[in-house]
Amino acid sequence: MRQLQREIDRAHRTSEELIVAFIDVDGLKAVNDTEGHLAGDALLTAVADSLVKCLRSYDLIMRYGGDEFVCALPNVDANGVRQRFAEVSAALAGGPTKGSITVGFAELGDERTAEALIRRADVDLLANRECR
Repeated sequence: MRQLQREIDRAHRTSEELIVAFIDVDGLKAVNDTEGHLAGDALLTAVADSLVKCLRSYDLIMRYGGDEFVCALPNVDANGVRQRFAEVSAALAGGPTKGSITVGFAELGDERTAEALIRRADVDLLANRECR
C-alpha cells in the first residue's frame, strides 16, 4: 500500500496518468471447495504469473485479499490498460488452470489516498460483474 501511495503522490506531483486496476479471481472459492486448496493456490499463482507476463516491469502488482489483486499502471491511458488486461485474461484462459478474472479500473483524479482510488476501482469491478 505504501508503494501505491508513492505512485499516487508521484502522479499528482508530475501530472502523469495513473490507472489502478482491481482484479477479482473468478471462482476461486469453488475451485478450493471442489478441487482443493492446492488447485486454488495454482489458480492464484497463474493469475500472478499472467499479470507479471503481460504488464510492464515497473507496474505495481500486489495481492490485496484472498482472491483479489490490485495493480497500478503509470503513464498509460485507459485503452492501453484495457488492452493489457485483455492480454492477461487471454493468457490466463489459455493456461493450464483455465482461469478468469473480472477487473475494475479507476483513473487517478482528485483522490489523495490509495484506499480512495482502490474503492473507486472496486465499484467499477462490481459494475462490470453486473453487466455479465
